[in-house]
Amino acid sequence: MDPLDTKEQRREKVVYHLETCFNTINHMLIGYVTFYLSYYSYARGFGNLFTWHIFLCAVGYQFFMAESLLTLYSGNGWTDRYSTVAKRRLHWILQAIGCAAIFAGIVIEIYLKEDAGRRHFRSDHAITGLVSLIFIGLSFLNGVAALYTVKIKHIIKPIYVKMCHYLTGIVAFVIGMTSLALEYTPRMVSLQHKNMLIAFTSITTALTLIGVCKTMFNQFRAMCGKAR
Repeated sequence: MDPLDTKEQRREKVVYHLETCFNTINHMLIGYVTFYLSYYSYARGFGNLFTWHIFLCAVGYQFFMAESLLTLYSGNGWTDRYSTVAKRRLHWILQAIGCAAIFAGIVIEIYLKEDAGRRHFRSDHAITGLVSLIFIGLSFLNGVAALYTVKIKHIIKPIYVKMCHYLTGIVAFVIGMTSLALEYTPRMVSLQHKNMLIAFTSITTALTLIGVCKTMFNQFRAMCGKAR
């Protein structure tokens, strides 16, 4: 056996185990924040309509969108053994549930403000939430186009469609998680819990995007290689 091959295999194994370790930590943080915000919503009472805004948006971004992005990640232990087709199907299912929850949560908030006669999208939290929703819509359209890349390849190259899907999805997720972090105010949680939630949300955002960024980088490198 070639010593160089052995060294390369060892390096890949170390990287894989590190990715798996950090991914496990990521799942734990996602679970903790999701559970915390769900319990907070339960404590407020689901009879309060605003509670549904908090719960649906929190679960939509923090759990379903994050987990949907992780399904395609090679370092994600619970989907690692699935076929590519199964991963994509699971990705779509989780994305659809997350987007529906986020959309419903934002609609509830719009209704509450309209009912109270208040102006819409004035705070940083509301503006970033709206921008994220717009990019979710763009990502969804790009995702549908990505499913039919073979049929539309005479119009646009499949790799461009996929790159657009990755980019809009990343922007939607990052801005959406930022919107969540902006809502962690002293009237909602204590200062200690606010700092903890912001830290955990930031870490999960970064760790969740590792797989997507790796895929995007590899495809961009392949695209540049073909262009030469």
